[in-house]
Amino acid sequence: MAPSNALSAPLRAWRCPQCTTRTFTSTMRRQQLGPEHPQYIPIPEPPQQTTPARPFIKGRLPVPRDVFSGAEGKDKTSAEWLEKHTRSPRNPSQAKEGSIEEWKAKMSDMRRQNLREGLFSLKTRKDRVQRQWEERAARNKARREEMLHRPEREDERLTTPSHGLDLETLYKGPLQDPTRKERLEHMRANIAQKEELKRAERLDHVHTLWLNARSFIVTPTQLDAAIDEAFGTPEAPKDFGGNGESMGPSVWVNGKPDSVQDMLDRANKQGKGSAMGGLRTDELNAERIRRIAEALTGGKMRVARGKR
Repeated sequence: MAPSNALSAPLRAWRCPQCTTRTFTSTMRRQQLGPEHPQYIPIPEPPQQTTPARPFIKGRLPVPRDVFSGAEGKDKTSAEWLEKHTRSPRNPSQAKEGSIEEWKAKMSDMRRQNLREGLFSLKTRKDRVQRQWEERAARNKARREEMLHRPEREDERLTTPSHGLDLETLYKGPLQDPTRKERLEHMRANIAQKEELKRAERLDHVHTLWLNARSFIVTPTQLDAAIDEAFGTPEAPKDFGGNGESMGPSVWVNGKPDSVQDMLDRANKQGKGSAMGGLRTDELNAERIRRIAEALTGGKMRVARGKR
């Protein structure tokens, strides 16, 4: 009896499981790319492209034909051309109402009317578009001429390689200045005017100082006399009381000093008279006359003592 075979199934050749594994993606892994592949070294890519994609336009519109061409130099909206091409029939149709002949006659009249109206509307639109083109072309031409003849800017003139300056005069002599004399005369006149204003102001200050210097205290004798006049002597002190009654040697018995509102009311003659220490009418008029005299004479006048 022959020995039995231990393997019931025939032997198969060995195959690589990695090569036979089925994948569900079409992207190749970078580990499987060879050195000759452009993506073997990973290079970072920008998240968004800066160049926008040009959209593809499906179809192209045909070039519109010129409706008014082929008229042998004549205007298709003229009465002569319309009379020739939209002429009414010589023998009007006498077809019965509702018949096919009447319908054809109406259609013919409608076609003639539509042709006339269509030509007039197309002519109007063509003239409007042509006028817009001409206006736009005139604006562009005017802007181009203005930019073409615009004077060169100063920074461009000074930084341009071909500046056009006279280098011989620049290196060996002073630059030509045709307006130098006029500018110097104008500057001298301005300086003279300013010096005259300063001189007049100084004279006014000196005159005011001379007027006020009459009451300046410059000696001890004058200081003692001013103190005695303001506060009195130890034997006879100054009395600040009113109405002939002695209230004591203090200025506060006459009340608190004037406020800003009191001064404004006194200046506007809205005060309460002597109760607020306001000026009398004669004192106010004297002050105004003094100011008018100063404006007329151009100098300061001495203020009467005790008026201010």
